[in-house]
Amino acid sequence: MSIIQSLVRLVDPIQARAEEEKRRRAREEPKREHDGDPPRFACRVCGQVGDDNAYCPECLADTMEPVPPSP
Repeated sequence: MSIIQSLVRLVDPIQARAEEEKRRRAREEPKREHDGDPPRFACRVCGQVGDDNAYCPECLADTMEPVPPSP
């Protein structure tokens, strides 16, 4: 606990308890892995689309680039 938090607790204990409760709820909230679909990649040479960000299975080369997300 920082010195500032200690002073706030002494000066305004009700607000300090409310802040602690808010931080506790935020810590217990489940975490989301991501907000959308997983990123997709397309080959610059043949256009093959896949999940691998480096290796194109058709060209057998490191030719993949990110595909912009669809709106």
